[in-house]
Amino acid sequence: MLRMQRNSTLLSIPLFKGFSEPELTELLCHIGAENTYCENDKIILHEGEKNRYIYIVLSGFALGVKYDLSGREVVYNKLTAGCIFGDMLAVSKQSDSPVTVKAFAKTEIMRFCFDNLVAIDGKEPHLRVKLLKNLTAELAVKYFDLQKRIDCLVCPTLRLKITEYLTKQSRIQKKNTFNIPHNREQLAAYLNTDRSALSRELSNMKKEGILDYYKNSFKLNEMIWH
Repeated sequence: MLRMQRNSTLLSIPLFKGFSEPELTELLCHIGAENTYCENDKIILHEGEKNRYIYIVLSGFALGVKYDLSGREVVYNKLTAGCIFGDMLAVSKQSDSPVTVKAFAKTEIMRFCFDNLVAIDGKEPHLRVKLLKNLTAELAVKYFDLQKRIDCLVCPTLRLKITEYLTKQSRIQKKNTFNIPHNREQLAAYLNTDRSALSRELSNMKKEGILDYYKNSFKLNEMIWH
């Protein structure tokens, strides 16, 4: 059942930019949006599974994970309140999920079927078009985020991957002291390396004066920053 008191949260999400609360309430009802609570470790989406739904985290958070050959769980991304997932899969229809998404602690999720959104005979077409425009913008953001990751992955050494990632973060935030959105395990997965190798290289770069860091806070040497 859709809980309408969550609309204030939804209206702050870019996917619903430009909607009034009555418009959003009406559209979500028409497309069959539904809310559910997921307990800790409940699987929301399995790796390799096809998906027709767009999911939005309303409270709590979920993790996108993969498992290596030894069965070790590797966290690829953390999905906090306001995050959207499953959208690319829902639009493509033929693609399999690259990760397993599971709840971490008690998490509230809203989902709606993409096919309901694009139904030809659907009510309130102007609201559907508005949501589709916002969805297109969200997919574009994810495309460019993926391009940034590719820029890191094509670097020939781990040090260059780290430098590429950190300089991009620095330029986005327009300062040489900044916080990154990933912890060490997530950053290792993002750069396609293991955590121990990442920590070792960061330590070496710190000793050489290239950068300084404490947890997720980094400071780049002025020469690297410019």
